[in-house]
Amino acid sequence: MSVDIGFEIYGVRDALNELYKIDKKQRFKAVAKIKLAGESLLKEPRSLYPAKQPLGGWGTGGRLGYNPSKVQKGVQIEVGGRTPRGANAYPVVTLRQKDAGGALFDIAGLRNGGSGKDQAQGKAFLAKLNAEYGRAQRGLWRARASVRDKAGEALTDALSEVAAEVNRKLV
Repeated sequence: MSVDIGFEIYGVRDALNELYKIDKKQRFKAVAKIKLAGESLLKEPRSLYPAKQPLGGWGTGGRLGYNPSKVQKGVQIEVGGRTPRGANAYPVVTLRQKDAGGALFDIAGLRNGGSGKDQAQGKAFLAKLNAEYGRAQRGLWRARASVRDKAGEALTDALSEVAAEVNRKLV
C-alpha cells in the first residue's frame, strides 16, 4: 500500500536512458542530483503526519501499525514512476508513503469506509480518525499543491545540470 504524488517534465526519461547508454556512473549521479533537489520537498508532507499515535489503541507493531518514526521515514522521494495509461508523460519525481501504517492514516475511508468483516469497528475507527484529523487524504495528498510549486523550481535546476552533463558527454 503506498500513496504517490508525481511531477512531470517531458523528455527526461529519454535523456536519462541515453545517459545510461553512454555512461552508467553519470546516470546514477544525475539521478542522485534529482533526488537531492527533491529532498527539500519532503519536509512539509512529513509534518502532516502526527508525531504520536493518532488514535488510542492503534498499536505500533505489525504491518498496519502506526510507528511515528517509521511513518516519517516512509515519506520518500523516487526518481521516475509509472507512466499513467494512455499518457505520454513520465513522472520525474514521485513522493511516496512507503509505510503501510502511514498510508492507512492517509487514505483510510477514501472509498467505502468501514467495510469488511467487522463493519462496526471499521466505522468507529473512521469516525474517530475523521473527527480528529479530517477526511481521507490526510497526509501526503494535502501537501501536493505546495510540493508541485516547489518541485518546479528545484527540479528544473537539477534537470538543467543533468541536460548539460548529457550534452557534454554527447559532444
